[in-house]
Amino acid sequence: MFVSSAIMLLSSRVYRLNVMKRFVCAILVLCLSNEAVEAKQFVSLKSSKINMRVGPGDEFPISWVFLRAGLPMMLIAEFQHWRKVRYLDNTEGWMHKNMISGRNTAIVLKDNALLYKRDSESYPIAKLEKDVVVRVLEKRDNWIKVDINKIKGWILKENLWGISDDSE
Repeated sequence: MFVSSAIMLLSSRVYRLNVMKRFVCAILVLCLSNEAVEAKQFVSLKSSKINMRVGPGDEFPISWVFLRAGLPMMLIAEFQHWRKVRYLDNTEGWMHKNMISGRNTAIVLKDNALLYKRDSESYPIAKLEKDVVVRVLEKRDNWIKVDINKIKGWILKENLWGISDDSE
């Protein structure tokens, strides 16, 4: 009986110690992460299966699994090899830096967004569906030159999510 009580007491202390370690780690992450990432800097997902975690480390649970390469993510913080990102629907979490790329992509926000041959409303060459991922090639005022399946054209910035505020 004494042995089982001692084991229960020991396991309860180990549990409290693990909880305390996680709490201290979470506080350190908040204090040490670089929350001052440049305004609206975007990255994209490198592969078609990437885990998003609740904290910056493999020991933190997975909150979401993204299954689509190229999705744009807003970079909001950095901590060692981990990057805190936000998706279009405001889902936030941490991804390892090796899982994301600096490649510029964007996602179409509405159905039938028009793609034009030039950066003025010349004539439409395509209609893009909502949630299509495009590669960003160039920015000019409110127009963004994109590539989708080797078709290049210009789309209004208001029809895309994933465009940084910087000029070029």
